[in-house]
Amino acid sequence: MKHVHCTARASLLLLTSFLIYLAGHSQSTMIRGKVSDAATKETISGASISVNNSSAATTSNSEGIFEVRAAENDAIIISYVGFETKTVKAAGTFIDVQLSQSVTQLNDVVVTALGIRKEVKKIGYAVQEVKGEDLIRARDQNPISGLTGKVAGLSVGPSAEMLRKPTVLLRGNEINLYVVDGIPISSDTWNISPDDIESYSILKGPTAAALYGSRAQYGAILITTKKGLKRKGFSVELNSTNAIDKGFLAFPRLQDEYGPGENALYAFGDGKGGGLNDNDYDVWGPKFAGQLIPQYDGKYDPNTTYTTTFPGGRVWKGNIAPTPWMARGKNNLGNFLRTGFQSTNNIALNASGDNYDLRFSLSNSSQKSIIPNTQLNITNFNLYGSYNVSKRFKLEANMNFNYQASPNFPDVDYGPNSLIYSVAIWTGADWNVNAPDIKGIWQPGKVGTQSVFAEYQRYH
Repeated sequence: MKHVHCTARASLLLLTSFLIYLAGHSQSTMIRGKVSDAATKETISGASISVNNSSAATTSNSEGIFEVRAAENDAIIISYVGFETKTVKAAGTFIDVQLSQSVTQLNDVVVTALGIRKEVKKIGYAVQEVKGEDLIRARDQNPISGLTGKVAGLSVGPSAEMLRKPTVLLRGNEINLYVVDGIPISSDTWNISPDDIESYSILKGPTAAALYGSRAQYGAILITTKKGLKRKGFSVELNSTNAIDKGFLAFPRLQDEYGPGENALYAFGDGKGGGLNDNDYDVWGPKFAGQLIPQYDGKYDPNTTYTTTFPGGRVWKGNIAPTPWMARGKNNLGNFLRTGFQSTNNIALNASGDNYDLRFSLSNSSQKSIIPNTQLNITNFNLYGSYNVSKRFKLEANMNFNYQASPNFPDVDYGPNSLIYSVAIWTGADWNVNAPDIKGIWQPGKVGTQSVFAEYQRYH
């Protein structure tokens, strides 16, 4: 009996020691850090951060800051395009990481401002090239948006609105110049099909882009389009991409306990001040509790007077029948939006011979927005031909046609045309965005032409 007792005691001691060991080695903390360029000291956004032997991973934000959970002495791996990958040990709660530019890219060949291909080491300024084929696998309708995370010092802020150009920052300064086959373009980059792009060259700084003047004071993006095959022959290229758009990652938090009005008082009269606090949409009205209150959808009877008594003794009399005061639309913004869909299809014919190059390309992109009754169709047609008359004389011709069609262009910023402004900020939960009377926005006999005027009767 005594021997058994000693064995159990020894086993308990071993188990306790093992648990203490596991606790000491599995305890992890949140590590914050900052990623910057070792040469320029500028912060790097979009850098990849991962923890060795762990699924924890993240990226640095626009200020180069990141947060990742790791145990003490874990190996944290930081990498970014154009820079050497760096591994540091998790120590403390904050680490400062400085990445050095990769020296293996010195032998790369890029397109310069003059459209001439040269080795990087032979030019006296910073330039980086991205192959067009790298951006069509997981594409965006705007070819510039795909450069995110592929160019050192370049950040792209895509817009949630259709046909709104993305914000492109190079080393913290906005880029406003795009050059296509040596020609600066004044229009936006929606006019270019990603399937027609051979490569992107990012000229960094005024020295690199001095040829283009003051518009290129912070740099420029050169786009080289495809021009036939690199060998003799004929080819047919087909490309199709489909994507689902789930919309916003987060929605604003909205209260749904109180309705419109002021000082817990509200009664609808005409939406223009004829009622009780019904001339503006301040959500300081009565609490939703199912009580009967005159509302916009109540039946109007000029021969009947309805009396509503509020807590505190305030009495309202009117000709609109009271209806239950309830939160009918607790998630109006989310219920209003839908799942978007994007489909892009391209066919290209290429032919090359001893003295000529030909290319024909047709692209169609169809995007159904997350906003109802909104879609965008873009058709691109490109035709290129060249003929070598002699070794020193070459004829080239290039034609590009772009057609864009959309029934309307919604706005998601703050303003009267914005869905967030209308659905989330200046409305409440007293109405349901999917109710038949709310969705019936067209005047009888004028569907698609003239909507019902209800600006001050209800916000929708």
